[in-house]
Amino acid sequence: MDKIVVKEDETVELSNVDGDLEAFDGATINVSSKVDKLVITGNLLSKGDVLLNGSIEVQEIIHKDGYLEIEGDVFAKRVNVRNGGRGGSSRLIVGGSLKAEESSIDGSLEVGKDFDCPNVKIMGSCVVYGDSNLENYDVSGSAKHEMNLNAKEVEIGGSLKIGGDAVILEELDVSGSAKIDGALDCPDIDIGGSFVCSDLITNETDVSGSVKTKSAQIKEKLSVSGSYKCENSCEAAKIAISGSCRLGDESIVEKLNVSGSAKLGDNSKLQEAKISGSLGLGSDVTGGSITVSGSCGSSGYLKLDGKIAISGSLSGEEIESKELNISGGLNCEIAKAELIIIGQDSRVRGKLIGGTVMIERGARVEDIIADEVELGEKVRAGLVKAGKIEADPSAKYTEN
Repeated sequence: MDKIVVKEDETVELSNVDGDLEAFDGATINVSSKVDKLVITGNLLSKGDVLLNGSIEVQEIIHKDGYLEIEGDVFAKRVNVRNGGRGGSSRLIVGGSLKAEESSIDGSLEVGKDFDCPNVKIMGSCVVYGDSNLENYDVSGSAKHEMNLNAKEVEIGGSLKIGGDAVILEELDVSGSAKIDGALDCPDIDIGGSFVCSDLITNETDVSGSVKTKSAQIKEKLSVSGSYKCENSCEAAKIAISGSCRLGDESIVEKLNVSGSAKLGDNSKLQEAKISGSLGLGSDVTGGSITVSGSCGSSGYLKLDGKIAISGSLSGEEIESKELNISGGLNCEIAKAELIIIGQDSRVRGKLIGGTVMIERGARVEDIIADEVELGEKVRAGLVKAGKIEADPSAKYTEN
């Protein structure tokens, strides 16, 4: 085996190397047109800024202190790029595809086409213009993938951008923001900044910033410190949002906890919700129980199997639940529940139909149909039809 040395600023043409190829700053290596690629049976050892025009097959690339630019494809067992003592970072630029078993890069990596490598560790940034098929992917800086990314575990110290779809088998951890134009399928996601993707499929996702998706399937929990907007359907076991939340039509959520305001689209199902701000509901929303500190408005029919508790006002066309507790106002055509409690000084427009209806002090209501009715002090009611009526002497109503 012979070693070939390309000196500083020297230009050579090679068709094969039986041994190591060593190149220094300013060297240019042209691959002969007689071969598809330059086969190096040993290693490529380079230092400084080195240009290789063509594709290569090599055991290991060991580059230090500068830019190594390879215009074609690279097939290697290992890629090792180290920063030298010149004060700048090293960089590997591959014009074609890069296929390796292991890549360890102190500086940055740029790949013009596809990137296939089980183990990747990059101290700087990474840019890939084709598809990426990786396993353990660790980038200290930012990462940008113009097309699809497939991996087992991904850890990004900066921001992440993906132009296509991403399938990550175990975990995605991004310290900065993440933007994925296509779908993201990953069981465990942790994003330090804002997060945008088309279709989200996950078990558990935690985001420190705001989140925007077109659709979402969340098997366990989505936690968002900022706001969350899902344009279309969202199916989730649990959602906890510190800011505002907006979910599209036909969403199904087992448990929703929102510190700000929330909005749910038409034909949605909400099993349990606690909203600190206001809640807007589309038409034909069904589910279990909701608790709202602010106002709640429904654009159509609202039917829940459990309890509706509203500290502010509630409005809609027809409202039905097991228990209805209003502390502010109620504006609807008909409200039905086994137990209806209208709080002190509340105002109701619409008919109340229930098993037991309790109207507290100073409230104003319209007609009531119930098994039992209790009217508190200074209550004003319309027509009351009930099997049993208990009214304070100061209450005024018309008994059927």
